[in-house]
Amino acid sequence: MSHIIFGLFFLALGIWGVFDEYYYVADFFKGGLPLFLIFVGLLGTLAGFIPLKRNEEELDGADERI
Repeated sequence: MSHIIFGLFFLALGIWGVFDEYYYVADFFKGGLPLFLIFVGLLGTLAGFIPLKRNEEELDGADERI
């Protein structure tokens, strides 16, 4: 029950902060968005280069499918 109360409190505090300090929040997102996009791009690129690990069970059945 206390998690819900704290969650609602912090949610209300965050919403109030966005409206009260709108220009600071907008500046934060303007500055942070390019860094976030770089991070997501690196993550997506690495996900394409690193092969997925396959389970031994899947490898046993792979010979039968070919």
